Formats: sequence, structure tokens, C-alpha cells
Amino acid sequence: NRFGINLLHQGNMQCVFHFDARFDQGQTVRNTNFPSSSWGPEERSTLPFAKNRHFFMEIRCLPDRFSITVDGNHHCEYIHRVSYSEANTLQITGDVQVSMIEFRSANTFPTFPSSNRLNVAYPPLPFASLINGPLSVGNEIQVHGQVKPHPNRFHINLQQGCQSYPHPTMVFHFNPRYEGGQRTIVMNSFIGSWGSEQRVAVPRNLLPGNNFVLAIRRQPSYFEVSVNGSVIATYNHR
Repeated sequence: NRFGINLLHQGNMQCVFHFDARFDQGQTVRNTNFPSSSWGPEERSTLPFAKNRHFFMEIRCLPDRFSITVDGNHHCEYIHRVSYSEANTLQITGDVQVSMIEFRSANTFPTFPSSNRLNVAYPPLPFASLINGPLSVGNEIQVHGQVKPHPNRFHINLQQGCQSYPHPTMVFHFNPRYEGGQRTIVMNSFIGSWGSEQRVAVPRNLLPGNNFVLAIRRQPSYFEVSVNGSVIATYNHR
């Protein structure tokens, strides 16, 4: 029905900024009740969320207001009613499942512009999609998933085009293998033909049954692969 994201003053746990997503009303509501505990006038906007769909929300603190985006798209502004420095506690409540929280100083905002962000939840496999432009240096692709209890193998490819035939050029092929007791990740490129394999051991977070967040980040001369925040491999561009 609802979930709330609050920036609180720790002393009395009152809201410097209250953001309430109300599915029962189809709106988001913003307000403040610090320091008097009395709520001020509500500010409302159309609800940008959908039930059972992943979202990425950013709250940026500016000198005179908070700016809020959802999935890279501007949602609303909220003019400070008290000094933002009074907020020193984050609180999240209600009907939402949180997968990641980040505190950061951002040189660009939103962090993921909508034109370059692809959000896909629970796609059928095999899955292929264009990534809305080149993967620029410093950008990454994240895959959230769970290894099956009795896996054989799976692969993630960065390739030219969505086709499987004729064989596409693959700049990066990432292939964890489990069959026959293997615990090996094979990395390679297909540029007219397969090149030499690069192998690393399957890390603990990619063992059968485990949940994972796998990130492939493009660096100037290599791809960097991390699982649950830990770098497990690098792969030089070919």
C-alpha cells in the first residue's frame, strides 16, 4: 500500500524530509514535521512506481531544496523548510524491499540518465537486448540473480547485435562452469573465431544456490568483474 523514505533528526526522530509513496492513492507525498512535530502542508505528485517492479531512486541535496529522480527521470523538487543539516538519520519503512543503499557525492545527476539505463526485471532466458549506446569507460552493467542449486553453466556476453546466428562478435564472454564438479569461470572473445581462454576459480558468491550481484565495469584497457562488491577478475580488451 505504502512505503516511506525519511531524513530524520536523530534527537527527536522527526522528519526534516518525509517522502511517502502511496499506492492506495496513486501519489507521492512530501512533508516536514521537524522541529515542532506538527506536519506542514503536503506536496503531492503522481506515483512513479509500479508494484513488483525494481526502481532506482536518488535524492540529491542542493543548497535550497531536495531534488528527486526515479530511474533517471526527474520526479519532484522539495524546498527546504528547515536547514538540511538537521537531518542525520535515514529511515525506510513500509511495503518495499531494499536491495541497495548508497551515500555518495555525485558530480553528475541523475547518476544513471534515463537514455542510458536499461532496467529489466525477471526476463525469460535466453535474454538479449541492446544497451542504449556504447558502454563508456567507467560505466557498468549489473546482473542480479541466483545460481541454480544444481547448475551446469551460464554465460553473459557483451556482443554486437542480439542475434545468435550467424555467430556475433563478442568482445567479452563470461562463462561460469559447474558440470562434472568444475568450479571454473571461462572468459574469452569471439572475433571471427574464439581466442585463448582466460580462467579463474568460481568465487564463493557464485556457488550453487547463492544470490549475487555481478557487475562488469569498463575500464580504459580492460573489463573489471566484481561479485557482491568484490573484484574477482579483469579481462584485457582484445
